[in-house]
Amino acid sequence: MNTVVKSVRTVTAIAFVAITASTLTMGGSAHEARADTRPTAGTPAAGRSAAKASADPVVLSASPAGLTGSELACLPTKFDVSLTNTGAKSLFADATLSAEPPIVLSDQVFSTYLPAADPDRPVTRSVGVRVPPGTPSGTYDLTAVSGKQRVVVPLTVQAPPAPAPGVDLAYGRAVTASSTHGNFTTCAAVDGDSDYLHWGSGYGWNDADKGVFPDWLAVEWPEPVELGRIETVTYGTPARPAALQGIKDFDVQVRSGGEWLTVGSYRGNTLDRIVTTFDPVTTDAVRVFVHASNSADYSRILEVEAYAPE
Repeated sequence: MNTVVKSVRTVTAIAFVAITASTLTMGGSAHEARADTRPTAGTPAAGRSAAKASADPVVLSASPAGLTGSELACLPTKFDVSLTNTGAKSLFADATLSAEPPIVLSDQVFSTYLPAADPDRPVTRSVGVRVPPGTPSGTYDLTAVSGKQRVVVPLTVQAPPAPAPGVDLAYGRAVTASSTHGNFTTCAAVDGDSDYLHWGSGYGWNDADKGVFPDWLAVEWPEPVELGRIETVTYGTPARPAALQGIKDFDVQVRSGGEWLTVGSYRGNTLDRIVTTFDPVTTDAVRVFVHASNSADYSRILEVEAYAPE
């Protein structure tokens, strides 16, 4: 692994997860940030200048100029690579993509048709970036090359939060569930946002099987952690509180020695935030096991938080 640490020019955090299929869009903003652009050996300049100098009508760019990321499974990262035809004839072009080990990209090649257009229109691909567990903190280069142009986006890898009083150890961790409805993903239950106002934007988990129970949502750690408190936030608003649409009958469980141990059992719940405290347990997973909801249709959980003993 190349551990050379470079200075970060501009760092922009982007929410992230497991690597997904790339997306392709046309257009782009004139104000889009341009990544650090360096020419390959023998090239006098980079970016648009390099294209003109070499009579290459294709311009390579990337954004943002820098990324932050971590191994947390529910905090994926990505960056955009763009190719722009500045010439008068339509053509095909490609860019090769690479990352310093052990960083993994979702794509190794970006090939696209570039119609001649005035004004010039970039074609952009969003490239997923995965940080494998155990990756040392530091800065790693993500590189795109097209012809004699090369764009480098520095990725600053940060260590996951260490256990400490008040630190939510569930934040960004891997999550599984009995089912998932639409854009209410499992990761949304550990995104650090428990504001009910954001529910409609997919900032929470909703199971997919209407009127069918039980449902469950589980948070896992790659290595055991010691916990003493779990907070479960179910969906409710001032107009339609948790007593009408939150989870009603449920158990809070921790996994120890491969067995699920119930540390909190609730029936007829009407609260939107339920705090479960218990004697310290070393565990590699927690689970909210829902037997019924107050609306009798779906299980809705805005957030699951887990804390070390205080």
